[in-house]
Amino acid sequence: KQWYQRRVAITAGADSTATCAQCVAEAETGCNVKVAAPADAQTFECFDYSLVKEALVASTTATTCNANKATAIKCNSPGTAAVAKTYKVANKGCGGCTEAAIKDKTCSECGKTKCNSASTLAFVLAPLLAVIFHVL
Repeated sequence: KQWYQRRVAITAGADSTATCAQCVAEAETGCNVKVAAPADAQTFECFDYSLVKEALVASTTATTCNANKATAIKCNSPGTAAVAKTYKVANKGCGGCTEAAIKDKTCSECGKTKCNSASTLAFVLAPLLAVIFHVL
């Protein structure tokens, strides 16, 4: 018998030789072992979000993300139009948003490691709120 062990796909449309490793189920190590990332991979960190008391809250610990070295770093987070009860953060915060999600403002993306934390968003929103209250 031959089984295949899953590797993390680091590119869309990658072929099976890049995302699977061949193994034999009867082998001493078995098939459920961690596979190293390819040499041309980079890692960065993004924050996942979860629903807490009807609000989307950033995790306190960042998730490790993988991508090709040539791929731009992107993290995603809930956008201004995201509905907390139904919104699902894509890929635990790793990677960008779909064009449709950006257009309808349900997803926001940024281009640096750990850039999608709640504190990062607060620095953007605080000056905006100050202007709004000053105008009122």
